[in-house]
Amino acid sequence: MNNISFPNLGLDFSINPVAFSIGSLQVYWYGIITALAFLVIILGILRSSDKYGIKQDDLVDLVLITSIIGIICARIFYVLVNWDRYRNNLSEIYKIWGGGLAIYGGIIGGIITIYLFCRKRKISALQILDHLVVYFALGQAIGRWGNFVNQELFGPNTNLPWAMTGNVIQNTIARFPENFPGVDAYLPVHPLFLYESLWDFLTFILLATFRKRKKMEGEVFSLYMISYGLARFTIDSMRFDLKVGNFNINRVIGLIFAIAFGVIFIARRLRKNEDLIEEADEGTTPSIYREILHGMDNQSSAADDEVANEGTISDSVDEAVIEGSVSSDRDETENEANASDIDDESTGYEDQEGAKQASVSDSEDEAVNPETDGSIDIVENENAD
Repeated sequence: MNNISFPNLGLDFSINPVAFSIGSLQVYWYGIITALAFLVIILGILRSSDKYGIKQDDLVDLVLITSIIGIICARIFYVLVNWDRYRNNLSEIYKIWGGGLAIYGGIIGGIITIYLFCRKRKISALQILDHLVVYFALGQAIGRWGNFVNQELFGPNTNLPWAMTGNVIQNTIARFPENFPGVDAYLPVHPLFLYESLWDFLTFILLATFRKRKKMEGEVFSLYMISYGLARFTIDSMRFDLKVGNFNINRVIGLIFAIAFGVIFIARRLRKNEDLIEEADEGTTPSIYREILHGMDNQSSAADDEVANEGTISDSVDEAVIEGSVSSDRDETENEANASDIDDESTGYEDQEGAKQASVSDSEDEAVNPETDGSIDIVENENAD
């Protein structure tokens, strides 16, 4: 049985970390609270999946796979960062019910798993992440109370009204004083689990409200990473574990995530606004009044075009008539000239025929009177003698 108290509030609790036993199997409160957090996440994402166009079958498969991989990655991350504690106690590595999950390990492993799953199923990873992180933040807010039962995740001494202490906290500090420099084991400390639980709950409200106003897929996920990165950077400044050298690894990762996703969020918004401005300049989204006026102008232009076309047709007809008349006169003149030429040719032909006939007549006359020609020759010969 463990004792937990908030001395400045006058609150004292006696909590057995084992909730119940089934034969030799002991079920811990830490495991129950963690399971409750997962149940809330699953019920939340399934309840509103149809509203956001996501199939429940895909979500069920995704949650089952991601949950297992996320827990394994969270434990691996925690063990690696706290290797000095486990190098000589390898049998303690798999005992996750005793506490010791690094959330960033779970987040990184979960994101990779979700990306690969969505790629295989050919669905939008950003749409899935936007939907999941809303309820994941709520699950984190609930899950942090497992740290309360185990008396984990505490900071330096404080005298604030909500300062807490407990027998496990005191024993941990007294046993490893080098890991908690400047901390008095018998004075109240900061309940960092409570700070993070409240931060996660406020993040849940923020994300649930913002996703109704998002402009692009992935914005809700980016906002979650910004919020949680800032939480880790702020709250973990008071933690003594998860350090590599003199640096708290959670703070370093949190700051990187907050800055990176903040830049991504702003850059995508600016690009979106530029696209909207370009569309407005191109007139792709005119007002209804502009469309009405534009329609009236088009009708007026169409009427003018019809009148102009009618005038053009009339002019074309007149020109055709005139050209036809001129062509007819020209044809008549050419026909008369051709007729005159034909008459002249006929007259010439007749003259030629008359000359031919006269020649033929003379020939015939010569043939009929040959004696005349002979007598003449005789007379001429006699005269010559």
